[in-house]
Amino acid sequence: MAKIIFTARYMKNISQGKIKNYVKYIATRPNSERYSHPISHEVSELQKEWIEKELKKSVKLKEECTQEYQAYKINPNCHTAENLIHKIAETNIYHGNDIKKYIAYLAKRPGAEFTEQGHALWNDSNEKIHLQKVQKKAAEYQGRIWNFVVSLKREDAQRLGYDNAKTWRNLIIQKSLSIAKEMRIKPENLVWYGAFHNEGHHPHVHIMCYSKNPKEGYLTKKGIENLRSTFAHEIFHDEFYHLYEQKDEMRKCIRDNCKNFLEKSLSLESGENAYVQALLLALAKNLKTAKHKKVYGRLAKENKLLVDEIISEISKDKKIDSLYQSWLELKDEILSFYDGKNYARHSFSDEPEFINIKNLVLKTALEISNMQNETQNHNNQIKNDIIKNHFIQLIKEVSNIIEEDYKKQDADIDIIEHKLRQKIQEKKKAQGIKMG
Repeated sequence: MAKIIFTARYMKNISQGKIKNYVKYIATRPNSERYSHPISHEVSELQKEWIEKELKKSVKLKEECTQEYQAYKINPNCHTAENLIHKIAETNIYHGNDIKKYIAYLAKRPGAEFTEQGHALWNDSNEKIHLQKVQKKAAEYQGRIWNFVVSLKREDAQRLGYDNAKTWRNLIIQKSLSIAKEMRIKPENLVWYGAFHNEGHHPHVHIMCYSKNPKEGYLTKKGIENLRSTFAHEIFHDEFYHLYEQKDEMRKCIRDNCKNFLEKSLSLESGENAYVQALLLALAKNLKTAKHKKVYGRLAKENKLLVDEIISEISKDKKIDSLYQSWLELKDEILSFYDGKNYARHSFSDEPEFINIKNLVLKTALEISNMQNETQNHNNQIKNDIIKNHFIQLIKEVSNIIEEDYKKQDADIDIIEHKLRQKIQEKKKAQGIKMG
């Protein structure tokens, strides 16, 4: 069962008479009393019949009265039956859009903690609150009037000090800016009233709020979740701190182990993780020609499938799987504060909080791609050096051939010149010319 229950409802376009009755009911219901442990007796037949009759009227009642209904089913006695009856009555009054009755209920129902003003309503002001004025303003209001209920287990309320109106009032004053922000109301326009009901097994506080400007005041599903989280984290601050600290440490361990797994796969000579290596090589090859940014969200479908398959293989590692299961248990414990349900299970590759592991896979594939490029460039350089050396050698050989040819030509020229001079001398001699 959840440690904190947070509900949010609103009323709009209600008759003034109904609004006044609602205010009066939550503020001044007769027989209001402080909390005391009643003697446990068996549930009466009249209580059983009333509960069964009301629950048959609306299927949603069981959902809206979950905490009280579960307590009644587990341990049916006059006390749990009375609590369930009060909750059903409260819910029916609200859905009946009777704002006057509901406000009166908040202020003076059994278990409401009264102030010296004779009712249980309070706000952030120290001025006296006139119940009739609150009813009148609420009845004449044309916008939405919201009502939040924050409920705790008895043992948690007592342990953490939330079993009195003063602590709740301080908390709501502290969180009023958050309420205004989520409701999209300017802080100076926020109007709110609180009432603490020291109920038997689930002490709870009602917060009725609206804007001075009827056009303001809109709350989304996400806004309701944010407010629930805001109250839960403040009330259970120490427990949350400890759990988140553990969860963050677990996440770091998972990431480190995934990183080690991938680093082993980077050593392509290793025989380990052969299938992962093949997938990484295929991804690395695809990334060479990919034009998009190298992040998971921008990948082509084919490459996303490769990344998911790699992570699926990583999740089969016993140590990583064990860490992931422990992480899921911590998520369950955190969610137990809200609704008592377990965290929705995803495969490791589909877990939203581990998207960084997918980018880690991409980084590894890119490293492989860069390694391949460097190897290719190195091989190309070797080829270029070989070609260059061959060319230089060829040039040298050609140069030698030309040089030898020149030398040969020079020798031939010398021989020719010697023979020519010899002939000229012989001719001059025959003609009786004196030789110089």
